[in-house]
Amino acid sequence: MDFFATVKGVTAISWRHLGPLTSLALLLAVSASAGQTATTPVFAVRTAHGALVKGNWRQLQSDWSVHVGEGEGTRIPGTEVLSVRRVDVPLPPLPTDNHLILANGDRVPFRDLRLVGEKFRFHHANLEEGKEASLPLSAVSVLWYTAPDKDLDAEKLRRRLFTATRTRDTVGLRNGDVVTGVLVGVDGDNAVVEVEKRQMTVKVPQLAYIAFNTELADTLRPKGTYARLVLRDTRPGRGGRLSLTSVSADETVLLGTTVFGARLRVPLGDIAALEMYQNNSIYLSDLKENKYVFEPFLDAMWPFTLDSNVAGHDLLLAGSTYDKGVSMHSHSRLTYRLSAGFRRFEAMAGLDDKDGQGGAVRLRVLADGVALLDRALTSQDGAVPIRLNVKDVRELTLEVDFGRGGDVRDVVNWADARLVK
Repeated sequence: MDFFATVKGVTAISWRHLGPLTSLALLLAVSASAGQTATTPVFAVRTAHGALVKGNWRQLQSDWSVHVGEGEGTRIPGTEVLSVRRVDVPLPPLPTDNHLILANGDRVPFRDLRLVGEKFRFHHANLEEGKEASLPLSAVSVLWYTAPDKDLDAEKLRRRLFTATRTRDTVGLRNGDVVTGVLVGVDGDNAVVEVEKRQMTVKVPQLAYIAFNTELADTLRPKGTYARLVLRDTRPGRGGRLSLTSVSADETVLLGTTVFGARLRVPLGDIAALEMYQNNSIYLSDLKENKYVFEPFLDAMWPFTLDSNVAGHDLLLAGSTYDKGVSMHSHSRLTYRLSAGFRRFEAMAGLDDKDGQGGAVRLRVLADGVALLDRALTSQDGAVPIRLNVKDVRELTLEVDFGRGGDVRDVVNWADARLVK
């Protein structure tokens, strides 16, 4: 590194005129600055018109408009933004240790959790400046500590608990026992459950999970546009997925308010993505299908699944964990009836990183029965971007047909599958 070419204003100063400590301090300062510049995260903004704008994050305003790039850069209106994702890191996995799974799909890691009345109080490094935050009990679907000792597939269990319906709270213990009742209290030491009008106390180290009565669930869904923030940090009490009703950001930090009212502060380097909802697109997994047809290779039957793969695991594709998408198995066809106004269908399609390894399929997308896409796909292809014009289309069909291996490991994910206006 050419020191005198780097430090402005000291080019006429010789090293011998600087004291040793001053020289060292200046060198460390310049090295740190150079390191920060070299590692400045680059983000990609996907727009409703199909553009992908890349650059350093400059600003995010309260109307969801985004400014990226060097110099004057590029400003994208909030109504055009579909997503903002960091280009050099995959979408991180969902939390696996202590966290709350909210009814809206958010994942909130916690420390020092306790139930006070009808609210959970807890600590999260990015909420309320590290002080205690709170959220309504009714917003929580699952309180997760760990898998029961004999359960070898914690990921599948979490998915099953999240999607199931319940009329009572279900308390799962580490030893595999299950207690059904009403949670009346929990802190760092004990959980108290009312079972048939009698209170039962369980030590927290004995708990695996608590899955709550779904009849009382509140998704906290805002009426207007909101965003889900995907955080990179996977340390206990950090990271996760958090939906935001308001947000602003400069080149170093993002500030916002969660759907449960907590103030949020996140360094830019900890952000993996910001996904827009209820803006100018809609995910297929948020729509009701018109028809589903499955034709088995032998006798195994596979349904399609929403926001998880058909094997009951998270949506994994090319190293990323996606929150939204549709998953299908060969041979199946899934049809949606489209309302007017949609211009484009888009998705990242591929065989699941875990459950689809070694699979091979034929992938098709049909618009009113006419093929817009027809191609072979194997697990070696990774994630295939799909961008198709669906203007004036009335029916959209996704098809996964048998490949060269019959139906073996044909777990296909249509990650981020959405219709754009």
